[in-house]
Amino acid sequence: MLIRFAYHSTGIEGNTLTLNDTRLILAYGQLPSEKGHSLKEVFEVENHRQAFDYLFKEATDKRPFLPLIVRNFHRLLTDHILPDGGQYKSLPNYIQGAEFKTAEPFEVSNKIQAWCDQLNQAFQTDKSLDDTLTTLMEKHIEFERIHPFSDGNGRTGRMLIDYGLVLKKEPILVIERKNRDEYIQYEVNKDVPGLVEYAKNKLTNERERMLNFYQTSERIKAFQKKEFNLLQKTTKPFLKNNE
Repeated sequence: MLIRFAYHSTGIEGNTLTLNDTRLILAYGQLPSEKGHSLKEVFEVENHRQAFDYLFKEATDKRPFLPLIVRNFHRLLTDHILPDGGQYKSLPNYIQGAEFKTAEPFEVSNKIQAWCDQLNQAFQTDKSLDDTLTTLMEKHIEFERIHPFSDGNGRTGRMLIDYGLVLKKEPILVIERKNRDEYIQYEVNKDVPGLVEYAKNKLTNERERMLNFYQTSERIKAFQKKEFNLLQKTTKPFLKNNE
C-alpha cells in the first residue's frame, strides 16, 4: 500500500521514479540503479514512509484534524527537500493555470484552523461512506485553494484525505498518476460529485485487492501448515529408529 501510494502521489507531481524504483527505496532501502534521478525524487518517495507511520499512529489514537497534524504531514513529506517544511507560506503563491487566487499568507493560519474545525464537525454527523467522501473531497478542494505551504500542497492534501479515511476505518485511497489530468480537472472545476465517484470506484478496487491479498495469504498459510504436518509425519519414524 505504502509503495503504491508513494509511487502514484509523487508521480502526479512529476516524479520520474518507476514503481520498481519506489519498491527498492521503501522495501529494501536501496537507491535506483538507473542514472538520471535526482536525490530530491528519492526523498519525495522515502518521506512517505515516515508520513505513513505518522498517519497510522495519529489515527490509532483517534486524533481529530488539527493544524499541528496538517503541518506535521507537510514537514514529514518535505523533509530534506524544503527549508520551510511544516511552516505556512510567508510569500504569496499560485497554482499554474488556475483562474483563482490562493489564500494570502496572513490568512492561512485562520483558514486552516477553520478548515480543521469544519471537517471535524462534519465527521461527527457523516453517516455513510458517501457522506465521508463528500466531506473529504469538498475539504480537499478547499485545502488546495488555500495552498497553505510554499510547495508540497498536493501530496499533503492527498495524505490528509487518507488520514480521514483511516479515521473512518476505510481503505487508503490511491489516486493513480495515469488519472492525473482527470483528478486535476475535478479540482479546478470544484467537481465534488466527480471526485466522490472516482474515489468510490478506487476504494472498491482497493477492497478487492485487500481481499485477494488476504485470501492468498491464507492459502499460503494453509499450504505451509500442510507441508509442516507432512514433514512431521515423515520424520517421526526416522527419529524413533534413532532413539
